[in-house]
Amino acid sequence: MGKGSKELSELDKEITRFATNFLNNGVVRGAEDIVKGLQNAGPSWTGLYSNSWQIEIAGTKKTGTRREGMPKPIEFPDFTEKDVRGLMSGKDTIEYEIKNLSQRAEYAEDKKLGRFRTGQFNKPRRKFVTDQPKTAKGRAAIQSFSNLNQGRLQEDLRGSLGGRSGGYSRATAPLDWLPTYLNGGKLTQTIDLAIKKATRKSKGKHLK
Repeated sequence: MGKGSKELSELDKEITRFATNFLNNGVVRGAEDIVKGLQNAGPSWTGLYSNSWQIEIAGTKKTGTRREGMPKPIEFPDFTEKDVRGLMSGKDTIEYEIKNLSQRAEYAEDKKLGRFRTGQFNKPRRKFVTDQPKTAKGRAAIQSFSNLNQGRLQEDLRGSLGGRSGGYSRATAPLDWLPTYLNGGKLTQTIDLAIKKATRKSKGKHLK
């Protein structure tokens, strides 16, 4: 192998290493941080919604616990250099998506009207909604809500509600928290920080 061919081979390997490091330290870690931001900004009573986020990157999916309790971060698996070589073959972009799989996501995201009550209900389907929150945000909401007789029983958006007599219906995130997170600067800050970290960690001797 000539000197030029050897240098091209080394450059090709370093491009692959750069792409792998950038994907893992930028896209993957950035997506994990975005989910943390969404969990922090969004409503959290039982924790089921907070733990129902899913990250999909280049066809690989990783989902939260989908269980009640304190919000848990999603730990997405790193891509290997072999994975990246396959992804780079014939493609110039890597697609990713973050979404929530909770059946009540539309209510949590203030997209659908509902009655946010606690207790035992038979309509429209039989269910029990606990008045004892299972997350720190829920417990903090109870402590800050002093007048339990205040509130509304009619359908409304989640973030518009206060409480009700005999139970709690306390909003743990402000109305329209999701568009505020997406468009208010926090999402951009998270992405920019991830890109800066990835670029710093990914540079090699041929890629300055």
